[in-house]
Amino acid sequence: MKRFFGTNAAIESARASLIKRNIFSVSAIFLLIYFLGQLLSSLILMIPAYISIILNEETAYILNDASSDFSDISEIVDKMLSNPPEWFKLASLFTAAGCGVAAIYYCTKIEHRPMFSLGFCKKGALPEYLIGFVIGLLMYSAAFGMVYLTGDVKLIGFNAEASVPMILLFLLAYIIQGASEEILCRGYYFVSAAVSFNVPVAVLASSAFFALLHIGNGGISALAIINIFLFGVFAVLYFLRRGSLWGIMAIHSAWNFAQGNIWGFKVSGMPIANSVFVTEAVGERTLFNGGAFGTEGGLGVTAVLLLGIVAVAFMKNKNHAEY
Repeated sequence: MKRFFGTNAAIESARASLIKRNIFSVSAIFLLIYFLGQLLSSLILMIPAYISIILNEETAYILNDASSDFSDISEIVDKMLSNPPEWFKLASLFTAAGCGVAAIYYCTKIEHRPMFSLGFCKKGALPEYLIGFVIGLLMYSAAFGMVYLTGDVKLIGFNAEASVPMILLFLLAYIIQGASEEILCRGYYFVSAAVSFNVPVAVLASSAFFALLHIGNGGISALAIINIFLFGVFAVLYFLRRGSLWGIMAIHSAWNFAQGNIWGFKVSGMPIANSVFVTEAVGERTLFNGGAFGTEGGLGVTAVLLLGIVAVAFMKNKNHAEY
């Protein structure tokens, strides 16, 4: 049991500065950090959204029409949110940094934890990140390959209308978004839960909360929730084995980037127009293509994540002294 669920140097570092709390306190703090991070992200995102609405031709017409009221403007806002433009999706990924910033602030300024206790290791950071990024690209591509072989998705070809600058901006945005979620869910919650209880409970609890954070996404299904939970388990085990958060941040970001901007699938229910390839689901929702949620709601992703969990569970622990 210790072989699979032993602590790592980041957890031991946190143990030296953290006061043990019950699971409800750790979870409540996690939700508070998440709420404050989301609030910060929303406030920042309101700025470009407000400018876009004001510059909208329909809004200008309504403001100049004395017979119009604010309900007409609210319809424009609802329309934009129900089918957001590509720039808005991009901005929402960048502003996802709010949760990561809130988690780092809380851990370092209130709990007085060193950055190392969140999994930030100085030595070997770049190789860890690059290896993780390649793993993330390969994992999602393997999942796509499985779904493709079932015939539940069709590969149309290269996307001639895609904007290369937009694809590169999405890459940067996913690097930020993936890092932010890993800092919050693994760097803060998992480490704090592991210190307060034990590693197996922390693995299950952090993965469950990670899945619940996605429950409001478009097209969500029971299988999608299970898959996100499995990704959480994989992420925690990878973090435990490598002793560093850099690798799993990269895997998370590369997975989302490959899914949306390389293979052209929805990322957790969010459609992306700028992708290298154009693909489409065959059938509304099957056990493999995931329907409106994207392939993360299908069995192809389930199979890859289960194989990934098994592989990481037997991976040799990295020498933590290197960090």
